[in-house]
Amino acid sequence: MKKEELDNLILTCDKFINRYLLRGTAFVEYVCFQYGKYNAFISGEPDAHFISDFQYFVFTKSTKSLKAIRMLLHQGYMEDVMILLRTMFEGYLASRYIDENYDAKLLNDFIFVPQLIAHRKVIYQDGVAIDRVNNEIIEFIQRDPSKLKLGKDKSYFTDLYAYMCNYAHCNFSILACYIDEHGAFTCSKETNALLVRVLVLFVYTKIFENVVIVEGEDFLDERTEKECYKLVKDATLFTYKQLEYFSKYNSDVNEELNKHMKNMFKDMKNSLKEEVGSANKDFLKEM
Repeated sequence: MKKEELDNLILTCDKFINRYLLRGTAFVEYVCFQYGKYNAFISGEPDAHFISDFQYFVFTKSTKSLKAIRMLLHQGYMEDVMILLRTMFEGYLASRYIDENYDAKLLNDFIFVPQLIAHRKVIYQDGVAIDRVNNEIIEFIQRDPSKLKLGKDKSYFTDLYAYMCNYAHCNFSILACYIDEHGAFTCSKETNALLVRVLVLFVYTKIFENVVIVEGEDFLDERTEKECYKLVKDATLFTYKQLEYFSKYNSDVNEELNKHMKNMFKDMKNSLKEEVGSANKDFLKEM
């Protein structure tokens, strides 16, 4: 790919991120509300509205992370973007899981017990949650992200998550990101500028689609609703095309790794055809 084309694609990615931040921040400020907490205060009992609380929490957290990601991208800190992106991806998986597999017990697993553990009212050790006051065992399941994947996310999860973990952990496999052309350590090297941006769009688009682009969602007005739907369509189409490019890219570094990554990008691309929210994906059927 020529430098001019690469620069234009990077610029387009940055524009999509800016559009997402504009719409995402507005959605947080004008729509997100703790309906579950409010209803529980009135009725005295928690109900399914806590799903909205959890999803709005995930979306708000992810949108704030996207603001940080934008700053890191402009500084060229791609590896640190990947660290935040893994957390964002985990949020998406959890948000979709609790929405599509709702059971009252999940409220304990995702919302109530984690708060008790954080405040040291419940001790969680060796896979068991125990109330500190009466020493009773509390029913609680702490799910690994691999247990949360649904639909077409199953096809690429293992590969993408492992790729993200290389950056989140102290993994020597990413040494090249910190070595310059002379073999010296450096903090100023910028790698995979386009790929990282495409991955950011991929993950945040899925979150936006799962939480915002949902039939019956309370948008500020009809115009805002149409613009949000259009944004997801535009970003999805762009991301699809970039993943198509990466799925056909041939690297001479490692034949087996090259094949592995190409399959991952292909599966990610195909997952975009899945209608997670209410967005119509007919525009991808002929792709």
